[in-house]
Amino acid sequence: MIYTVGRRLKYERAFAAGPVLKRGRGPNPDGTTYSGGFAFLTADDAARFLAGKGLSGTHIVMGLEADWARDTEAVAGAPFHRLLRDAPVVKL
Repeated sequence: MIYTVGRRLKYERAFAAGPVLKRGRGPNPDGTTYSGGFAFLTADDAARFLAGKGLSGTHIVMGLEADWARDTEAVAGAPFHRLLRDAPVVKL
C-alpha cells in the first residue's frame, strides 16, 4: 500500500457512497491531460506534506491500493509522485 491525500469532506462523502478511486494520469473532458493524483511512499510522508502546506485540518491521508514502483512516477523537485493509473482508495 502507498498513500495519498485529499479534502476531508469530499472523501468522507465519497466513502459513505461506496468504493472510491483516485484518478491516475489520463485525459480530461477538455482534451488536456490530468497529471494523476498525489502519491506518497509512507503515511508519514503524506502527513508531513499536509502539515507543511497548513492543510492538516482540512485534508486527510488515505491508503492507495497501488505499487510505488509500477504505478507512480516521480516529479522533479516534488515530495510526491503522480499516480499513473486509477487506484482504489482505503480509508485509514
